[in-house]
Amino acid sequence: MKEIYKKIINDLESKANIEGACIVSRDGLLIYSNMKDVHAESFAAMSATLLSSAEVAMDEIKEGVPKIVVVEGKNRKIVAMGAGPNALLAVVTKSNIEEIYEALEKTAKEISEALGKK
Repeated sequence: MKEIYKKIINDLESKANIEGACIVSRDGLLIYSNMKDVHAESFAAMSATLLSSAEVAMDEIKEGVPKIVVVEGKNRKIVAMGAGPNALLAVVTKSNIEEIYEALEKTAKEISEALGKK
């Protein structure tokens, strides 16, 4: 499976300006990462917490599941989105979200499909 995940993330990198990506289980366990200079296991756990907290907050206001969660820093953004019922995609980028959203959405779908075949 690692080769499938690697291909999915490499394809994403060829379509969107991202610095790194993680595929993470919904409970925060790292499935795959190509991130450098980051403790990937910690990043994965925090990304899952970020997305699940956003989901609970959106549920409180009766808005359903968030499409995307963005944490904007001084120079970079962390973007997390669901990738089916069992996983999420988390990336680091300097891009505007509008520039990469379509590629992220397609990648999340590919991750969901790959996990379904597992």
